[in-house]
Amino acid sequence: MVKSTREIKIYFVSIPAHKFLHIKNYESDGYFDFWEKQDKVEGADCCTICNLLDGIKGKLDGDDTVMGEYSGQIMAYINEDEKTPEAYGVRLPSNYAGEIPQKMLMLNVPEAEYLVFEHGAFDYEQECETVGDKLSDAIKAFDFSDTGYEPDNSVGRIEYFFFDPSRFEKRVLPVKRK
Repeated sequence: MVKSTREIKIYFVSIPAHKFLHIKNYESDGYFDFWEKQDKVEGADCCTICNLLDGIKGKLDGDDTVMGEYSGQIMAYINEDEKTPEAYGVRLPSNYAGEIPQKMLMLNVPEAEYLVFEHGAFDYEQECETVGDKLSDAIKAFDFSDTGYEPDNSVGRIEYFFFDPSRFEKRVLPVKRK
């Protein structure tokens, strides 16, 4: 295992209104557990869902012409009343009017502000674990006191996880102005 020497970039960003096409799981704990549980749901297993998402055109992240590499596909936590399910899907323009595949849900996400923790490209085989740890440590250590923002865990807010080792790993957390 090699430790990452790159720094974590931390910045605030306003993300325009969009839609999030996804599946969600209330019982999972992390990416691999999510797919292990989804593999037991007929028609909602990893291969089926990822292939469906590959076929969706107009994704806001990734490249619509890239197939079989999860381009534009992201994990998320969706804040709900009593639980926060893990979700997997793609972000789409707010005016997206395409078909919603079976077993999938569409969520309208309003324009909102987020805090981004971003690590640049890294060697998946050698640095994956340390990059994840660095991001988690940066999030835990972040001090909101002089930012004018605070975390926003209100119903409907989403925390996104972008993972593309050839470009970055990002954690995008919902915030609101104090």
